[in-house]
Amino acid sequence: LLSPPRRRRWWTGTAMAMMTTSLGALTSTFAKSCSLTSASMLAAFQARRNIMAGSMVDVVDNSGALKAKVIRVQKYVATNKGKAGLGDKVTASVRQSNLKSSTRIPKGTVIHGVVVETRAHTRRLDGSRVRTGRNSIVLVKKDGSPMGTRVNAVVPVELRAKNKHGLRICNIADKLM
Repeated sequence: LLSPPRRRRWWTGTAMAMMTTSLGALTSTFAKSCSLTSASMLAAFQARRNIMAGSMVDVVDNSGALKAKVIRVQKYVATNKGKAGLGDKVTASVRQSNLKSSTRIPKGTVIHGVVVETRAHTRRLDGSRVRTGRNSIVLVKKDGSPMGTRVNAVVPVELRAKNKHGLRICNIADKLM
């Protein structure tokens, strides 16, 4: 009484690719016709969320921590389902720290951070997609200012339109993408 496996239709992937391409072209044409400002265009990016509780992330600032484990995604609502994407704030625990750093954060310290790189792609308004090879965060204080003075990663431009934490992080970043 086993049912046969479901057959995939040959047009499913092709139709989805065509719809995505036409949607990207339509969106960029709409943005040009409405003469939107760069800040409002950046706010319309779509980020896939893939960092959740238990994920190991790299710390890419010079605060002294090297690796951290995500404990909780901040502002858990039904839309993000407990997953963090680019620019979202997370609570993490330090798992590995740099012994030679002057601002050494001891192992086991609970910290807050903002996601700056994800393995999942982020779709820009012009239809292009950006992704990096790792999941990483920048440590921030309670008021949102970064703990470190330098960010050792290429930070996406979309981060500055996300929230006030992103703007401060973009100011101390070496390179923007």
